Amino acid sequence: MEAFKQFVTSYGAEYPWVIFVALVVLPGFGFPASALFLLAGIVWGSNPMSCLLAVSAIVLNVIWTHTVASGPARKLMIRWMGERLQPWFALPNKDLMKIAWVLRVTPGMPLFVQNYGLGALGVPLRISLLTALPVVSLYACGFVLTGGAIFDGRVGMAITGISLLVVAAIGVKILRSRVGARASRLP
Repeated sequence: MEAFKQFVTSYGAEYPWVIFVALVVLPGFGFPASALFLLAGIVWGSNPMSCLLAVSAIVLNVIWTHTVASGPARKLMIRWMGERLQPWFALPNKDLMKIAWVLRVTPGMPLFVQNYGLGALGVPLRISLLTALPVVSLYACGFVLTGGAIFDGRVGMAITGISLLVVAAIGVKILRSRVGARASRLP
């Protein structure tokens, strides 16, 4: 484990931008963002600047995946899915925020599926970012702080990171129950 830490930290010190680029690009192709967040914590350390960098990278990821999904990928999806998706593509604007929250708080839904789904459904980028930032920021900071603290042996910071992950999980559960309750009241 010590050899792994040495390799990652020395490579990360020499090329710190690689983790940032990986966070921007790889989750758009299905790579788990949580693993990259942990790696970012190891390379960049467990500090607020590392959290800010990780969240900034994910914002860029949301932007590019949403743009692809709302542009060329949307046409492919419409052609591929045909009539089955037509009701979803004709949603009124007032329902787009609800759909965005439902996708963001659905358990087990990977970030790239959320981003591509919202873009393909025609949800504006602004709404996609507004719904992604609260949830993803807590998870990103929790994983970054935990990953860096575990490798540095900083128990207090590891507890802080784990606490953020717990807060994020509880927050998502509360949001999911509220969104579900509102959705059940719709006609």
